[in-house]
Amino acid sequence: MRNIVNENGEIIAKATRDGTLVGGHHRIAVAASLGQKLLWQDSGEPVSLDAFFRHPHPSSSQRHIAGGAR
Repeated sequence: MRNIVNENGEIIAKATRDGTLVGGHHRIAVAASLGQKLLWQDSGEPVSLDAFFRHPHPSSSQRHIAGGAR
């Protein structure tokens, strides 16, 4: 497990070594919306939020927008 910390060094989330988020989903979303820089606690490297906020396949989102699966 690896910790994700904000700019103040506070742990806001946990992830596996391969980068799968296992806790702190809401706190990550809030930090991202506030434009905070997130870092891996053990290395100090920036955390790429792209992997955590991937959108579902376009066709599935279209079904959802159109009123759900038929």
